[in-house]
Amino acid sequence: MRSTSAADGGVVAADAPLALLGARGRCLRCERGGTCPSCGQRRRRAWRLVVVEGLSYRDAAGRMGLTAERVRLLVGQERDHRDLKRFRLNFVATESVRAFVERELQRDPELTHAKLAEFIGMRQIDLERQLGYEPRKNGSFQSRIGVGAASRLMIVLGRAPHELDGC
Repeated sequence: MRSTSAADGGVVAADAPLALLGARGRCLRCERGGTCPSCGQRRRRAWRLVVVEGLSYRDAAGRMGLTAERVRLLVGQERDHRDLKRFRLNFVATESVRAFVERELQRDPELTHAKLAEFIGMRQIDLERQLGYEPRKNGSFQSRIGVGAASRLMIVLGRAPHELDGC
């Protein structure tokens, strides 16, 4: 669909699925929040053409059937997306969780791995595998724990999750 109008700032909307571009140069579907699959794919393709293949914005725009300004916007959005993804903390290192658990085990002589596993609602062997005390079924050791699981463990220990770095 190709259209230009004053509403979309005169930008060619060849890439807008069934809608004109909104005020921020995004399709109306994306304007409502998030990124639609079509724009996400366009964003990744524009980034690949410019950053990986080394094309100019104008050349990439020619290949994609967009304006150079739109390609520049898409590349910037993908760069931001990749930066945010790089700094996202979804996991905590098992070493830091294990160190915290060891301190708690020393502090409270009544606490054991078995009791801790029972409080969390899992088997002891699964807890030990998750914390990296025992190898997983494939023989490797767990190197990281999800933030949700680490937070639950901290709460069971009677501590606030923010006391553990990365939680």
